[in-house]
Amino acid sequence: MTIFWGLILALPLLATGGGIVFAGKTTDKTIRNFETSRWAAGSLTVLAWFWTAYECHTIGIDVFDMFLKVFPGQLWLMAAGLSYLTIIWMPANLSVRALSAILMLFPAALFRTTRLLVPASGFAMVHILVVTGYLAAIIGMYGMFYPWRYEKAYAWLAARPRMLKALGGMFLAWGATILTAGFAI
Repeated sequence: MTIFWGLILALPLLATGGGIVFAGKTTDKTIRNFETSRWAAGSLTVLAWFWTAYECHTIGIDVFDMFLKVFPGQLWLMAAGLSYLTIIWMPANLSVRALSAILMLFPAALFRTTRLLVPASGFAMVHILVVTGYLAAIIGMYGMFYPWRYEKAYAWLAARPRMLKALGGMFLAWGATILTAGFAI
């Protein structure tokens, strides 16, 4: 399972970092198109809301269940309704916001695997996956509330090609580290 998580976490970093370093103009155009893509925004929003419904369904907290499971299928109807409302009421910056929501959601699934592998003390390769999950959650939380700041930060970096290439190199290094950890565990 750690190989799966190593691949899932590393491939986007390797692809983005490699694109920035080796195909800067094409990657820049792709990122800017993503920021304004209605299709990406809608798809990721639906995915995020249904994933949230799944997490609420499986979390098993009685206080939540009293409100979210009044009748069978309520969570899934709520996810569908909230997806629609989010898409029509919050179109600005929605693709970045929805991606941020997914960054907040996936650590829960990751931690179900890694919690069994974390040693009682000391450093282990699994900590690389755990740190990545926490970083993704923090980045996702910020992006949920301030997606336009990520877009402005990218525009600022894109105007400074050397800094953008350095960021791409960091993505490549972190992706390679995650991939190594996923296979080594």
